[in-house]
Amino acid sequence: MKKTLLVFCTAIALVVGASAETAKDEVKIGEQYDKFVRDQFGVVHDEKIQKYASEMSQKLAASIENPEFQFHILVIDDPMINAFAVPGGYVYIARGMLAYLDSEAEFAGVLGHEMGHVIGHHSYKQMQKSMGDSLLMLAGLGATVAGGGGAQGAAAWVTAASTLSALNGAGYGRDLESQADEFGLIYSMDAGFDPREQSRFFRSLQFKERVSGVEYHGFMASHPETVERVVKSREKADILLNRGKSSVVNREQYIIAIEGLAYGRGDKNTKTPPPFVLKAYRTKEGDTYRGIARELSKDEGMAFEIAVMNGMTEKDAVPSGYLLKVPVPRKKMSEKDSVFAPSGKTD
Repeated sequence: MKKTLLVFCTAIALVVGASAETAKDEVKIGEQYDKFVRDQFGVVHDEKIQKYASEMSQKLAASIENPEFQFHILVIDDPMINAFAVPGGYVYIARGMLAYLDSEAEFAGVLGHEMGHVIGHHSYKQMQKSMGDSLLMLAGLGATVAGGGGAQGAAAWVTAASTLSALNGAGYGRDLESQADEFGLIYSMDAGFDPREQSRFFRSLQFKERVSGVEYHGFMASHPETVERVVKSREKADILLNRGKSSVVNREQYIIAIEGLAYGRGDKNTKTPPPFVLKAYRTKEGDTYRGIARELSKDEGMAFEIAVMNGMTEKDAVPSGYLLKVPVPRKKMSEKDSVFAPSGKTD
């Protein structure tokens, strides 16, 4: 077992490292793409949520030895279950992803995965393959979304943006996605979180995708490689846990931290906000998902969503005294609605 762990960790170490000049180029590209992301998706204007995401990333980054990049984490105004990273340390978490994560340990696994793409230089390497000299020109000229750097720089930027968008949607291929999974496991474990929660979240995504589809890059529930990825994620997490380091899940802490997060689709053109916000709800004896959806969400049809975003299925019994994330109509959410008696446990 120790030998397996050594090989596992050595494989991770071998992919890290790039020239200082390359790292500078990656930062320039990341800075440029960050402007595009903010314009394309918008930013979640909730200081509490943004601060929480930043603090979580800092916990993971603290375990990275001699990091090449300073990480910038941003929660974007996208209802999809998605997260992605671009060169230079820029990581984006969609608010839809936050709604479906169910613990700080799951959040750490996803953040670690995306940080792994950055540290492994995955998107930069893939861009090099498809863009060649255009990529170097883009970094050298400092082209921006507004077209700085002249016509050549603008053309290079269009190609770069298209390449990054394609990668963020389709993934980086089997080997690089598995590599990022391993980064996620190690970084979350080193930050004190249970790495087994990564595979738990993957299983939740599998269930949801079979019913309605998900957007998380490189994740296709029906694909044999994804099934293998889920299994291997759990196996590798078990190997790491044999190191004997204590770890936590922190489910309730996570739900409390993201309470008030916007949920559902809005309309940026008409400046119509999403119809729901998430409420932390402590269940009572006899509660059902349909009943909770009917009473709190005012829509019994949301029972499936409530169950899945809390790591269950609609047919599962609702445990009494359990804390749930529940979408409630925006106009119904008030300060007093968010008051409940948390257990304060570290589960």
